[in-house]
Amino acid sequence: MANSASFLSAPKGIRYLASNDTKIQFHETIKEIEHRLNDPEVSLESFIVSNTSSETMSLQWNMAKPQMQQRNILFQEEDKDRYLAKMLNFEV
Repeated sequence: MANSASFLSAPKGIRYLASNDTKIQFHETIKEIEHRLNDPEVSLESFIVSNTSSETMSLQWNMAKPQMQQRNILFQEEDKDRYLAKMLNFEV
């Protein structure tokens, strides 16, 4: 049986969310769900596609863009040539 990969993508303006909001932390929650499934054939990922710039969020959250990317936050405008590929090429 081939590996099964699922991912959730949520286009979202994140300007009014705190960096510890459950929507921002969902990349961890989905991995906990994956772990509970205990199926090596299943991989779950989540992404937020932000229409708010990383510069704005960096100032608001005091967090650099690479840290946001580690949380699977992608930036719709500034990464428009890459964000879809990043979502579709996650490692299984």
